[in-house]
Amino acid sequence: MKGIKEKLGSRGIDRLENVIIVVLVCLALFLIPRSGLSENVTGQGTGTGTESLLTGVQDTALSRGTPTRMVVQTGQGRFGSQYDQSQTEGLYRDGFDQLLLAAVEAMDTVKSATREDWQSALSQTGSWVYYDFLYNVSFTSQNSRGEGAGRLFLLTSRGGRVDTIYYYNDETQDYYQGQLRETLTLPKSLETLSPNGARFAFEVPEVAQLLWANMVLLPQAALCPVYLAANPLADMDESGRQALLETMDFNLRTAAVYEAADGTVIQEGSDTLRLQTNGRLSFHGAESGQARYQALSAREKDLQIKAEEILQAVTQPWRGEAGLCCQSIRTLEDGQVELTFCYLLNGTPVQLWDEGWAARFVFSGSDLMSFTICLRQYTGTDQTTQALPERQAAAAASALGQAGKELQLCYLDTGTGEMVTADWTVREGT
Repeated sequence: MKGIKEKLGSRGIDRLENVIIVVLVCLALFLIPRSGLSENVTGQGTGTGTESLLTGVQDTALSRGTPTRMVVQTGQGRFGSQYDQSQTEGLYRDGFDQLLLAAVEAMDTVKSATREDWQSALSQTGSWVYYDFLYNVSFTSQNSRGEGAGRLFLLTSRGGRVDTIYYYNDETQDYYQGQLRETLTLPKSLETLSPNGARFAFEVPEVAQLLWANMVLLPQAALCPVYLAANPLADMDESGRQALLETMDFNLRTAAVYEAADGTVIQEGSDTLRLQTNGRLSFHGAESGQARYQALSAREKDLQIKAEEILQAVTQPWRGEAGLCCQSIRTLEDGQVELTFCYLLNGTPVQLWDEGWAARFVFSGSDLMSFTICLRQYTGTDQTTQALPERQAAAAASALGQAGKELQLCYLDTGTGEMVTADWTVREGT
């Protein structure tokens, strides 16, 4: 090294060090996309695996997600898409995803709004775009004021330029309105949409008192595919089970494996994993010491990313045509945080067994203490069923004392049959 210094001199060394730094930075930028560190693992719409748009808006549930329902108003009328996830996602990816993320990034002066404000914005004659993510999705923009969570988003325009964003928090049932620091251009694809008569329940006198005001009504009743459901654990061979355990970082050479009445138990250290014959996969971590699974931080955003990472790795090889969606994030009485996820079939949630959810994760701080994943495999068939029209479903719900509630199409999977079909259920909390 001394000889090199003598030959180059101090200025030469500085230049050499600068060159080396530049080379290392370029190499890092080249390798990061290939390392998997920048991969998105989330579960909305077609669910886990949609590409993140991180130009401005940080990596959040909103930037990773896909709505299950959209309505676009143009100068010619309204176009609505629901119960057809391929169509809805195609519409979203045709410029409306970037529009929403840009609007969140440009959001300024957020204030509380009323249901009347929301409905007035939907009733205006100008162009607007409405998004429904089925459950709350969190967002955080680089602008510190653009932070929160919402299920419904509405972008309204003036003179063809988007200048206002509204959103609705499904958990608190609160509406918000934000002005944009700069106006945004509507996608050109907006003018190619042919109106199909989409309306909201509050606009239809016959059902305005019978249905949740924000339900989208289309002239045609929903046509729902029929799926075959199966338990992947029932027919999983030894190599498949070993691959699953390796995915979850369990080392079979050091773990104790034994059979129990309800399936296989794997014990490694103080961590226990159960592969139950009914398709449940459950993990319980040590109460103390180094946690096997840890989120980047105790923030809800990071807890969700960690849960989605595990859920994606475990279910992706087996779940077939199902997507995944985060249903809820809540703090329990003991201070731990619970996240639940559901399967989605064609953008429609699956009501699985008695719990309703497909997976449940519990964190203490950033440590993952336990989780349960219900492994299911869904395969589409050539069969379809036509759902009861909303007006008739609303009348039936009203007769049962459920007037004014949101009706939600849902696939019912009891875990005992092979065929799963969609039917109307009453969504709590609306």
